[in-house]
Amino acid sequence: MGFKENFKEKLREILSDEELSVLPRGFQTIGRVIIIRLNPVLLEKKILIAKKYMELLPSTRSVYLNTGRIKGKYRTPENIIFLVGEDNPIVEHKEHGVIYRFDFTKIMFSMGNLNERKFLATLVKENEVIVDMFAGIGYFSLPIAKHSKPKIIYSIELNLESFKFLTENIKINHLDDIIVPINGDSKKEVIKLSKSGVRADRVIMGVFPAPKDFIKEALTLTKEIGTTFHYEGVTTKENFLSLFNEFKEIAETSNYKCKLLSKRLVKSYGPHLYHVVIDILVNKD
Repeated sequence: MGFKENFKEKLREILSDEELSVLPRGFQTIGRVIIIRLNPVLLEKKILIAKKYMELLPSTRSVYLNTGRIKGKYRTPENIIFLVGEDNPIVEHKEHGVIYRFDFTKIMFSMGNLNERKFLATLVKENEVIVDMFAGIGYFSLPIAKHSKPKIIYSIELNLESFKFLTENIKINHLDDIIVPINGDSKKEVIKLSKSGVRADRVIMGVFPAPKDFIKEALTLTKEIGTTFHYEGVTTKENFLSLFNEFKEIAETSNYKCKLLSKRLVKSYGPHLYHVVIDILVNKD
């Protein structure tokens, strides 16, 4: 008997047939924590349900209930409630040999971006200078530093909560000699880097919505021999070129030329919408 069937069977004595029919199909696991969503019909019995998860998955440290959405400038989880176990929202999630420590009630961590985090590291060549403009807790900076051989990564993050864990994650992964964490607004910080003489082989612009207002400043990091920009946003599958065209339009007004290298559909984002990443080679015109 699989987990879903076993879980349902264990709950038959405390849930009605109607309640059993709306049990969640799955759950999110971060570290040793389970995060569940429940149909409103089940909310009165949320503790009983959470205890069954821990009974069937004894390595689980705690169970939390997600009742909200991701919101605001920093894409913060809206309302995650402790149910049973140990009430400690700071977790360590290990992925591709990288440890990410963070507070999942304050910081979003998308499991759906796992392959992109791994893939981006494979594109990096030895001794590259990289600027990660929206570094978060190190989503891309950490695996690149761990698995590739960049010369240096400048990791910029504005949110103080995320920046705190970024600096912690650099230390616990022993990457202090590769990653330079910078707390500040990327629009201002890339100009500072540019004025100090930094030119990047690769610029990562991994944030939602597509950071159109940051393109002009990011372009100042372009090398004479060309720089690869990773730019992302949400479009339909057929309309991914709209992301490239908005980047290209701004670049051309600043006398840069662009070439689309590749595009990737990272994950579904809604009906007919996808999280899309495009790689763009930029040169001075």
